[in-house]
Amino acid sequence: MILPAPRTNCLDARPALTPAQWSIYGAGWEGSVRFRVAVCGRRFGKALALDTRLPSPDGWTTMGRVQEGTRLFDEAGRVCTVTFATEIMLGRPCNTVSFENGAAVVADDGHLWQVHDETAGRPRLLTTLELRSGLAGGQSYRIAGCRPLADGLDRRRRLLRRLCRRYGRWQRDRGWSIDSTGWLAGIVQSLCAALGLVPRRSVSPGRVTVSWRADRAHRWHRISAITVVPSRAVRCIQVDSPSRLFLCSEALIPTHNTFLMAEELRRAARLAVRRNVGVENEIWYGAPTFLQAKRVMWGRVKRAIPRSWIAGRPNETTCSLRLLSGHVIRLVGLDASENLRGSGLWFFGGDEWADCRPSAWREVIRPMLSTARGHALFIGTPKGFDHFRDAYLLGQPGGDPSYRSFLFTTADGGNVPPEELEAARRELDLRTWQQEYCASFETYAGRVVYAFSRAGNVKRSGYDPNRPLHVGMDFNVNPMSATIWQEQGETTRQIDEIVLPTSNTDEMAGEIARRYGRDGFEPGRREVGHITVYPDPAGAQRRSSAGGRTDIGILREKGFAVCASRSHPPVRDRMNVMNRQFRSADGQVLATVDPRCVRSIEAYERLVFREGTGEPDKTQGFDHLVDASGYYLFGRQNRMSSASTSSFMER
Repeated sequence: MILPAPRTNCLDARPALTPAQWSIYGAGWEGSVRFRVAVCGRRFGKALALDTRLPSPDGWTTMGRVQEGTRLFDEAGRVCTVTFATEIMLGRPCNTVSFENGAAVVADDGHLWQVHDETAGRPRLLTTLELRSGLAGGQSYRIAGCRPLADGLDRRRRLLRRLCRRYGRWQRDRGWSIDSTGWLAGIVQSLCAALGLVPRRSVSPGRVTVSWRADRAHRWHRISAITVVPSRAVRCIQVDSPSRLFLCSEALIPTHNTFLMAEELRRAARLAVRRNVGVENEIWYGAPTFLQAKRVMWGRVKRAIPRSWIAGRPNETTCSLRLLSGHVIRLVGLDASENLRGSGLWFFGGDEWADCRPSAWREVIRPMLSTARGHALFIGTPKGFDHFRDAYLLGQPGGDPSYRSFLFTTADGGNVPPEELEAARRELDLRTWQQEYCASFETYAGRVVYAFSRAGNVKRSGYDPNRPLHVGMDFNVNPMSATIWQEQGETTRQIDEIVLPTSNTDEMAGEIARRYGRDGFEPGRREVGHITVYPDPAGAQRRSSAGGRTDIGILREKGFAVCASRSHPPVRDRMNVMNRQFRSADGQVLATVDPRCVRSIEAYERLVFREGTGEPDKTQGFDHLVDASGYYLFGRQNRMSSASTSSFMER
């Protein structure tokens, strides 16, 4: 069984996706990668000026007026619906895109155009900025004209005939033309474009001429120039047309709209047939709830899947399509995932994945994909240290080879102006800003070491035997914890960690000496004078070993240098110092961690404050290594900032 070729424009052979979407799309269904994870910041878009005119079955409208539900036209002349519209964006770099037929459209640098590259001889999806650079380099581009608009076709033909009889001029070698002082020209140009013609508009003193030839329907709008203009208020929209295109300006020029997941579902259907996948293995789009899945995707799916592929009518109750091949495309809600068992899965697309129940993947979706070795794509914005983050980490270097993950910030999209980003930074707290705009995984229970990040602080750094060693130590018995650091100028590097379950200070001191002690004059005894320990101040009174010795006393007996605070510094002060060391307000990083310190990295990321308090939550066991590092970093800062430590530290 081969699915019939869809009746779409020839350029639709290549899905119309943004460069960021293409990096995700292109990684699928190849090699060993079966599961893709896309982490994205909010508010991506490709924008047109607010006064750009858009044809609608209900009359003309503009980019500034459209809203969700507004009806427009696609390049095939069919009615499509606006499914999403951004807020008005200011400060975007803008251009006037001019065409040989006299039409012009104002678009920002990032707006996408589905063009035919006449130099390369193939269709391409390019931004306005890329088109401008290509034109400057001598390349040539054209855009396919639209087909006749189905809505009101006969009425438009009658009106154009009347205008031709009254105002028109016919020349055998040039076709029809109508001269006017301006107002009539716009009407004639729109009528011609709506009938699938490509009219040419020329302006001379006191006269505007619109000319066209009836035998030139379905031809091309050739781009003549792209010029930079002062920034304008702009906006972008998404529509549910199968090609992701909608028409703009009086010339009805097709322009672009994107939606990645619909393209993924369509490709999965095509590959299921090509690879002879059993029809019992379905293709699913999943959202946190069924109503959300239906609202977001059902209209898009019905337009993305060519009608010639579908057997019978779509099931509006279950939101499912059965293809001629027998395969089923279905929308599901994951709030009641236990009811979804029963079939195999060839592809699963999970949207707003951070809001979906993690048990849905473990207990239902993942086992169902095993039958046909199916594939999956998860998309969403981070919402803490959860299953979405776990999946993202699996796709990073050193993770699971069957996973691949992507991360795009709002700034990466290039569609939100810098001043708007700065305004959001001022209005939002740090964690919200990082999560929503930087696509960063943040814990909203209140991360204690919130300035620490894998990207900024995890760096390889081996042990240098020629440098002194610094040890932060927490005297908890189970486990006994220590972090090992070396300094280089203003910066310090954690090179190791030691965690000893059910232990004591004697055993910890022995382990440090074994790993980092130096050979001394006394046989069998390791010298540790180059090692300074920054312990829990409670060790001055606490006794974890026999004989009544204090923990700090034991360390001194073993030969370690000890820098201990006379009393416990406030937790908040100690954590503020840690955060400033990991990343200061001006972005300076003074402390890094070697990737071998796996448990420390997890502790820095996962230790949170107890709800409603300023105290770390000690129930999960992440506090011990954080405390150990905190004692060292707090002591280090005070040691470096004080001319004499004798008033603060006991050595």
